[in-house]
Amino acid sequence: MKSAKIVGIVFAVSGILFTIIGTVSGIVRLMEKDDCKYATAYIVKIDEKKTGDPEFPIEYTTYVEFDINGNQITTKLNTYNSSFYIGKEIEVYYFENNLQTVYENGSEALFIVYALDGVVFAAIGLLLIIKNKHSMQE
Repeated sequence: MKSAKIVGIVFAVSGILFTIIGTVSGIVRLMEKDDCKYATAYIVKIDEKKTGDPEFPIEYTTYVEFDINGNQITTKLNTYNSSFYIGKEIEVYYFENNLQTVYENGSEALFIVYALDGVVFAAIGLLLIIKNKHSMQE
């Protein structure tokens, strides 16, 4: 019974942290987007690197090319998606003072997923704590 309470506490605390981090990160990213420029980019290269990790055996790095005032820019994209292929057109946004990495438009939705996962973890944790409390009273 005590282990269920500990698991519940771990789930609840982890869930609350995921929710906070996901929400804050998403809000910051959305606020930053006001200072961004948008462009249509094309995927020009996808690097694959073996990681040795059985859960994620390959790490992908995507490179895109787009035009800024007549200059062709090739840089790293912040994400990889299994639907990516060389020549695919995607919408990106970038910061004028940092072209090292650009961001796929819509990628900020991932932070919403983190926040929602956190809510689920917190709910499971709270249910385990409540269930444990009721079973101890009986």
